[in-house]
Amino acid sequence: MKDELEQFFIAIEKLQQKYSHHNKKFTLDGKLVGDIGEVLAAEYYGITLHKDNKAVYDGFLTSDSTKEVQIKSSFNNYFYFPKDLTKMPDYFIAININKDGTFEEIFNGRGDIIYKHLLSHLPTERKYPYRLSLNKLKELNLSDFNIDRINRIA
Repeated sequence: MKDELEQFFIAIEKLQQKYSHHNKKFTLDGKLVGDIGEVLAAEYYGITLHKDNKAVYDGFLTSDSTKEVQIKSSFNNYFYFPKDLTKMPDYFIAININKDGTFEEIFNGRGDIIYKHLLSHLPTERKYPYRLSLNKLKELNLSDFNIDRINRIA
């Protein structure tokens, strides 16, 4: 396992160097997938990432700093959405990352659309965030309800 771990740390060091302007550490913990997804979204949607972790937002649209965005990424086909409605993101981008470094956009739109169409019937008093399935988010992403999106630049 020593050789495999060494290759992993080399890859992380390369990520840190190549994307240092996004201020992500790519640490070997639960944040690794999130950091990768945030950088992918920043590069493809023109998002400036916050230097420090924020409670609700990962960044804002570079061309319009009033459009704040929460980015969720997965390799496992599900995504978490805030349980606290006062922390509902203005915009929510969910991407499923492929092993080759590409990704599929699962949802790109306003956070209130997710709540209204997928979660409003559920109890709001929760201990944990809502867990959203890839298929439900995809359906909502393609629906006529989701008209306000962040445009891709790359």
